[in-house]
Amino acid sequence: MAKLIPGKIRTEGIALYEAGKIEILKVKDQMIYSRVENHNLRYSLDDEAIFCACDFFQKKKYCAHLAGLEYFLKNDPEGKVVLANLEEEQTTSEETQTKVSFGSLFLDKILQTEDVAVRYELSAVGQEDDYTGQFLWTLRISRLPDERSYVIRDIRAFLKIVEKGDYYQIGKHYYEKMQLAAFDEASQEVIQFLRGLVSYQQDQDASFILPNAARHLYFPSSLFEEGVNRLMNLPHFRLEYSLYDYDKVFFQDLHAEVGIYDFTVEENSDYFELIITEQNYKILYGGDFIFYGDHFYQLTEQQKRMIQVIRELPVDADRKKRLQFDTSDQAKLASGLLEFGKVGSIQAPESLVIHTFTPLFDFELLDTQEIRLKIQFDYGNCVVDTRLELEELPFASDFQLEQKVFQQALSAGFEADFTSTRPPLQPQEIYSFFTVALPHFRRLGKVSVAENLTALYQVERPAVSVQTNGGLLDIGFDFTSIDQTEVDDALEALFSANDYFISRSGKVLVFDEETKRVRKTLQDLRAKKGKDGIFQTQKIAAYQLSELFKDQEKVSFSEEFRHLAFDLTHPEEFALPTLKVEATLRDYQETGVKWMSMLHRYGFGGILADDMGLGKTLQTIAFLSSQLKKEINVLILAPSSLIYNWLDEFAKFAPEMDVAVIYGLKPVRDNLIAEGHQVMITSYASFRQDVEEYSQLNFDYLFLDEAQVMKNAQTKIAHHLRNFEVKNTFALSGTPIENNLGELWSIFQIVLPGLLPSKKNFLKLPAETVARFIKPFVMRRKKEDVLQELPDLIEVSYRNELADSQKAIYLAQLKQMRERVLTSTEEELNRSKMEILSGLMRLRQICDTPALFMEDYHGESGKLESLMELLEQIQTGSHRVLIFSQFRGMLDIIEKELKKMKIETFKITGSTPAKERQEMTNAFNNGEGDAFLISLKAGGVGLNLTGADTVILVDLWWNPAVESQAIGRAHRMGQERNVEVYRLITRGTIEEKIQELQESKRHLVSTILDGTESRSSLTVAEIREILGISPETLEK
Repeated sequence: MAKLIPGKIRTEGIALYEAGKIEILKVKDQMIYSRVENHNLRYSLDDEAIFCACDFFQKKKYCAHLAGLEYFLKNDPEGKVVLANLEEEQTTSEETQTKVSFGSLFLDKILQTEDVAVRYELSAVGQEDDYTGQFLWTLRISRLPDERSYVIRDIRAFLKIVEKGDYYQIGKHYYEKMQLAAFDEASQEVIQFLRGLVSYQQDQDASFILPNAARHLYFPSSLFEEGVNRLMNLPHFRLEYSLYDYDKVFFQDLHAEVGIYDFTVEENSDYFELIITEQNYKILYGGDFIFYGDHFYQLTEQQKRMIQVIRELPVDADRKKRLQFDTSDQAKLASGLLEFGKVGSIQAPESLVIHTFTPLFDFELLDTQEIRLKIQFDYGNCVVDTRLELEELPFASDFQLEQKVFQQALSAGFEADFTSTRPPLQPQEIYSFFTVALPHFRRLGKVSVAENLTALYQVERPAVSVQTNGGLLDIGFDFTSIDQTEVDDALEALFSANDYFISRSGKVLVFDEETKRVRKTLQDLRAKKGKDGIFQTQKIAAYQLSELFKDQEKVSFSEEFRHLAFDLTHPEEFALPTLKVEATLRDYQETGVKWMSMLHRYGFGGILADDMGLGKTLQTIAFLSSQLKKEINVLILAPSSLIYNWLDEFAKFAPEMDVAVIYGLKPVRDNLIAEGHQVMITSYASFRQDVEEYSQLNFDYLFLDEAQVMKNAQTKIAHHLRNFEVKNTFALSGTPIENNLGELWSIFQIVLPGLLPSKKNFLKLPAETVARFIKPFVMRRKKEDVLQELPDLIEVSYRNELADSQKAIYLAQLKQMRERVLTSTEEELNRSKMEILSGLMRLRQICDTPALFMEDYHGESGKLESLMELLEQIQTGSHRVLIFSQFRGMLDIIEKELKKMKIETFKITGSTPAKERQEMTNAFNNGEGDAFLISLKAGGVGLNLTGADTVILVDLWWNPAVESQAIGRAHRMGQERNVEVYRLITRGTIEEKIQELQESKRHLVSTILDGTESRSSLTVAEIREILGISPETLEK
């Protein structure tokens, strides 16, 4: 439907509907023509085509009439039928448009547009209408090079003729086809502007804008300035008024220097006289504009009211207007002169020149508990504190400021005088007096408050104690100014979001902002209220609490809590346990083991989120080597492609451990599980089938490798893992967030349930709050920060052109996609996003080769040719290469080409068995083969392919994290040579847009984990950007 309309306007619209003010006139050309409360309204499913003739719509692009019609269409039985027919008509039109798009592209190539020479130009003449007094405009047309011009007698018919390119009669001699391109640029702009006003309107609508049988043009007030300025851009323009002709006019806001009004005040012995001199001017649009000289002056609402009142005054014989004022109205008259100065010049005696002042407010608490207010007006050279002194001032005081001062006194319970008292403050009034009333006085002037009055407003920060209590933390509060028996009541008030607490003795305890911040944090941590001033929350909140109370006074921590908070904040200081691995760990890897050991000590889990290639597997094995005893059991879940890689790593670094891979057919797996190995490694798919068997074994540790596969909390495997009982759970993932924060939430529901609030509330949290929640439980190091000795990574964008046969198919598909997106609303695009993404995938396949989906395509592929050239260079340099594509068909095509080049290859796709993957990986790293073909998603995780020094990404993926996984197969620990990465990008296609999109997504993981930014997956705006649809295009 149309743009969002404020609730107040929608309510007015519903009232119009209920009053029966809505009438459907006709439905034509996917438009609904209606009359709503005597206003004609055109409605369409395309927001840009909606139009109402009322002034409010001209300004806001929405109105009550539109709101009423929308309500009618959604709720009235007749309206629902009209809307359904309109939607069906539009759907049919879109389907037809899709069918003919290829034909249109064909004709665009055949037909060549010729430049049209300028043959016609318009001119405009404005005149005052004798009946209405408004300016009406006549349009004239000239046929170049003839200088004569002819009146356009029916402007509406003329606009339709130009739009259709039909014949038009110019004078007596010319009757010829007329098209918009044959007019000069200024005339074209006027024609297009007028089309927007009158196109497809009912006759009665057009008569408002095109009166006198469409012979004249009339601009509504809201479009007057724009319309006249457009007419002035025409080659010839003239405004005829009174005795003068103007070939140029100007628009300006009305101000005193214009000279239309002069206000002179003469002082007599017992009264003042105001003399108003007024020039001749023309008033338009009920006072919206004044025409004077060669200027149109636009008035504010205040100026309109003022001038209307002045115009109603009687005129004396000398054509001046006079008013008399009593001397007691001196201050009021002086304030009035300030207003008159907004429309004219002022001449007045010094006594009427306003002198401003600074109000001084003095508040005192009397013995009776009443509050006395003394007010003074400080003018700089004198101070006034009585009404008599104010009246005797030799100059005018600021009357409006006086009114504000005394009005504020009244609203605070005092009298409108310089000295007054108010009744004693009730306990419930104290907070608002100090936080609302006094700040209002301070905004007006200077405030002083007696100490005995200030003492009523007690702000106290409670003493806080934090100590551990098993798996919980006890947070205690104590307020010294109230009885201990009332502490729970005070906390009840605090956590009910009250600003203060009133004790049984009537004492008011005001909560300061820091105490409110503590309350908000404890509520975020879902702390529960106990007795005797105690709140309880889970021990996992220790880090947040230590940060909350850091450097605060009146806060005490138990010794055990101090150790817990320190360990969570400084895991690198935790003692390194005795490791039993056949490897020398780097410093950062030892820190990772310390971190895991620290979390294990306190019964917590966590996510090891190091960059790919930093040895997450080795750190895990090292940690387990320090913990394993005979009675300890470990379960490791990994993608099926990595389970044998884990087995090899255990054999390499900890050969003494009892490790088994649980894989194969169900009977085989059952036997292996029954053997009771100390470390069991299985795939996520197998675990889902064997979860009952594993649940009976009481595991001490659960490790989830490549845990981003758990990003969807709705899957069965995620459900099983949330219910799986285990003492400690750790997740390993280089990309715990690939697209949005919901993925991180899903992993933590398994690793550390209870840490994060509900998903709905979690997704509302700002990024810095999310970072504070998860910081101690996520260990993340970036490759460039910890592996200074890692060889360089050289990235190159290798660009190619579409082959001609590719280009024709690509352009046709792109045009169809763009038209689909351009003609759809935001809501429609969100509903059909999968269809849109499917179309985008088709475009990317065409960039590789149309043969991926067109069996009869035998044309060339620019990318394939470019790839072969690149591979020849790589082959010459004795490099070994990993080639990634997300399309299996593209890998098959490349494999055939490599065979022709006598290049020996390995290939892994999603269907390659796990054991074969590991065997091929080992063979390649041992020197067999020169190229490894891998599907982007299948080979993006876990594979160690340091035998390659070149990576080619044949096609780009939306998410740079997936590509980083692929690159990390070669650029990781153990690599001794520089790694070159080639991204094959087709010029002038959406692949360039995808590369731009990647840059915006590249910050996602690090910024969320650092607490600075959050981002969702591919949005409608990004889809439009990829298709080259700018916001400006949408507005046209």
